[in-house]
Amino acid sequence: MNVANEHKVSGLFLGILVSTTWGVKAQDPACSQFYANPLYMNPAMAGIDGAAKVYLGYRNQWPGATNPYSTYQASYEQYVTPLQGGVGIHVINDRQGGGVFNTISLDAVYAYHLQVSRDLMVTGGFQASFGHRNLNTEGLVLPDELAGSPTTTLSGYSKAYPDFGVGFAGFYRNFFGGVAVHHLHQPYTGTSEDPNTRLSRKYTAHVGAMIPIYEKRLGTEVLQLSPNLVFIQQDIYQQLNYGLEVIYKSLVAGFWFRQDLAFSYGTAIFSVGYGNDQFRIRYSYDAKLSSPKVHIPSLGAHEISMVIIFENLKKSTKHRAIKCPKI
Repeated sequence: MNVANEHKVSGLFLGILVSTTWGVKAQDPACSQFYANPLYMNPAMAGIDGAAKVYLGYRNQWPGATNPYSTYQASYEQYVTPLQGGVGIHVINDRQGGGVFNTISLDAVYAYHLQVSRDLMVTGGFQASFGHRNLNTEGLVLPDELAGSPTTTLSGYSKAYPDFGVGFAGFYRNFFGGVAVHHLHQPYTGTSEDPNTRLSRKYTAHVGAMIPIYEKRLGTEVLQLSPNLVFIQQDIYQQLNYGLEVIYKSLVAGFWFRQDLAFSYGTAIFSVGYGNDQFRIRYSYDAKLSSPKVHIPSLGAHEISMVIIFENLKKSTKHRAIKCPKI
């Protein structure tokens, strides 16, 4: 394929992307490593590890396409004793079609921790965000232009907007779960109050457990199993994620499955990782199990995350260790 044709194919793909995206409400990017960056899933999870830590993440969806979906994330969180809870800062940049659509959100999070009893802790979190979305049409070739009869006019725009979310979580012995609601007032991400540019409210519910299979003396856990279920709904779109994590010493491997409630699509998610008291890293791959209506060369997704722990604050505070996935 020569360069000119490659640019045409790229333009056609972006045109299809813009045409299809313009007809539906804005959606949040999907991720597969829910507990590597818990601030993105539920603001009530801020500071549950106690330690001060930094998270870095990258996701490449549809890698075989000319201009795939790319998502970059970073966050900082820790438990703060005077505030009796966790604080965090999270930033996410989602680029669609090589930057035709570009969305950035900066989130500030606080979660209050209430130690109800020795075995039970409940948390409530609040998130305030500043979002920015822009459409860049420079160099964009729409399908009707390739056909030689241009009829579509598409103008770029830039829009900043506030955003808010809340969440609640509970931790009892080896079990944990929570609910969260993002985009409470459903902000408009376009220059007009077109319903198609409104960021739909997102509902998340998650539940899981850390089950010890083999322990050494003094309760040192060697082998654990962690079954999990995460349900997300945004507008009319639903996804049910369920899977099993196997943690052996510092190694973790997981298998998840993603689908909607009608079983109309399916994705298998495979992941491996390593973690210790100072550093954690994980890689996952999403394998699409059913073909979409529009053929794309590769329907998978690569995702990698890294967590750096700077200080173990649990050693100097009364904050109890939480039984919850760490990566």
